Amino acid sequence: MVYKRKGKKKQKPFVLTPEDFFSRDERKKLLKTCREKAELDLLHGKKTWVARYMLVDLALYSGLRVAEIASLKIGDLCLKNGDPYLIVRKGKGDKKRVVYLDNGLTKHLKEFLQYKERSLLQSIEPDQPLFKGQKGDHSPPITLMKSFKTACETAGLRKKLSIHSARHTYATFLLHDTGNLRYVQQQLGHSSIAMTSHYANILPEENGKLANLIERED
Repeated sequence: MVYKRKGKKKQKPFVLTPEDFFSRDERKKLLKTCREKAELDLLHGKKTWVARYMLVDLALYSGLRVAEIASLKIGDLCLKNGDPYLIVRKGKGDKKRVVYLDNGLTKHLKEFLQYKERSLLQSIEPDQPLFKGQKGDHSPPITLMKSFKTACETAGLRKKLSIHSARHTYATFLLHDTGNLRYVQQQLGHSSIAMTSHYANILPEENGKLANLIERED
């Protein structure tokens, strides 16, 4: 009997479409919903949407993987210098990287830390988790995934959108707005620039405009 050697399964090509990320309007609607819900929670002494709003903002404007968000400690946030950033200690492949933060996200993180300390009476020592679970340790990735999904459902967005869609969204718009592949690669922690290049030229509003530049003969 001759045994045939099984070859490795071919991996499906990584192809992004507009369905895989938030449009600008969807991103705006999600943040608006979270902000309004968080403001109501603050008025009633609740904390669920305050933390959820922070989670959504961080996911949309840092491009971190959900496991990277879950493992963040307060000491990983460097918000006081002129170029605020956070440190991912163990990214994919156990790689360490620095992720630079925009002014809006930096301001939100500072406010969230103040809220944790003053309203929740939680420690903000460097070794403490940014998102604390029920047992006082790090909130697990699955909990953060579900919380993000709840935010999307409450905002009435497409069912396909998830916390990983936020990473795609960040990469897509950052590459479009900066045009800097190396910078986006660094921010996302991609091992190769070829991976980062998948995020080029997929903005539907831009491609729609380009499509209409063709001359038609009526």
